[in-house]
Amino acid sequence: MAYSEKISDTTYRLVVCNGYDNNGKKLRKRKTVRFSDKLTPKQLQKELNRQLVLFEQEVKSGIYLDGEKITFAEFTKKWFKDYAEINLTPTTIVAYGQKLDDRILPALGHIKMGKLQPTHLLQFYQNLHDPDLRLDNKYIPNKNLAEKLKPYTPLQISNDTNISLKSCRRLKRGMPTDYNIAKQLCKTYKISLKSMFTCSKSKTLSERTIRNHMGVIRSILSTAVKWNVIKDNPMQRIDMKKYQKPKAKYYDDKQVSDMLNALNNEPLILVVMVYLAIDIGLRRSELTGLTWEDVNFKTSQISINKQRHYVVGYGTIKDKTKTEAGVRIVTVSNKVMQLLKQYKNQQIQQRLKLGSAWHNEPYIFVLDDGKAISTNLPYKWFINFLKRHNLPKITFHQLRHTNASLLISEGEDIVTVSGRLGHADKNITLNTYSHLIKSREAQVANKMDEFYAKMNVG
Repeated sequence: MAYSEKISDTTYRLVVCNGYDNNGKKLRKRKTVRFSDKLTPKQLQKELNRQLVLFEQEVKSGIYLDGEKITFAEFTKKWFKDYAEINLTPTTIVAYGQKLDDRILPALGHIKMGKLQPTHLLQFYQNLHDPDLRLDNKYIPNKNLAEKLKPYTPLQISNDTNISLKSCRRLKRGMPTDYNIAKQLCKTYKISLKSMFTCSKSKTLSERTIRNHMGVIRSILSTAVKWNVIKDNPMQRIDMKKYQKPKAKYYDDKQVSDMLNALNNEPLILVVMVYLAIDIGLRRSELTGLTWEDVNFKTSQISINKQRHYVVGYGTIKDKTKTEAGVRIVTVSNKVMQLLKQYKNQQIQQRLKLGSAWHNEPYIFVLDDGKAISTNLPYKWFINFLKRHNLPKITFHQLRHTNASLLISEGEDIVTVSGRLGHADKNITLNTYSHLIKSREAQVANKMDEFYAKMNVG
């Protein structure tokens, strides 16, 4: 049943009855709508009827959510189920979930969606910069709490406090917990938080990490606007510090030379991985996702069309590339093609040696028994390799930056570099390597002087 209640000449309250609760009381959803005062009575009635029908459909289908009643935490659960799990990759879902559980929901989860203001978000943003004010610090039970909880079983504590039984068992064992659980326990038993727990402060967050947290909130609230839960996104009304993206770290020509010479005595699998990263700037997930079918030995080209990575809760998964532009075909050097041929022959010999014990996985980079390497192995191998040869520390991903720096320093145009790296937009390349491009700009001026000299201009 649906009906409207007139509040003023241009404002009406829509009411939809949606069943009964456990006590037999009618469940009603209400929504206030306002109309233009320029509508004729007939036009107003027609629009009112239309809005009422739409509202009833939203309520009956479960789409309608009341921003004045639903909390940010409650909306987030629905957002995960109806949006995130359908539209986002497992990697993004896990990353969002960690940020929400660790920091965002403990600070903002209790606030009603309709009451969430820019001041709440600005305060949260400022608190993220200060470890003393963040809610993701760990609270470690001390001897005082152990003595206090000694007469109680974990089940009794759980019944008293509404804290999960698992968390209560952890508390009894003296294991760290979070602020909300520590606060709830102390509130129930009327004891002092400071006297029962030792706070272990978390490390300072980078500005990039902080902005990523705010980006999660912005995404969720944008969906809330689309679903008519809130009228506008309060994130759009707060100002954050200007973010200066750090310069990409990479090896120069001399360091690359030293590294490649140090590779001479390393296993061929590591040699091939490093050369591929230097040669075409592959991401680690793209590298570990390569199969022999992706390599065209006739044209010296490699097709990059997928990636492998480990996601907590999902395991190792094969996924599409990071962006659509990430799907690309890249020509590699003769040096790398020779290394790939040598490595493939070595792999064939190993397969023949093991026979039926060989795990016939399609990936290029496999262990001695044919099983695909873990997606984190290139990173671990590379760090260990640098330590053993006393080479400057960079990450495996920074070999990708090294590739870009080598191409740009040799005068390669940005569009080509961007395409080889698989960037969705050349502006990403421009922003990431702007300092390299600026250094090239000075060389252009020198070339103009050379031009004038050739023209014999007086």
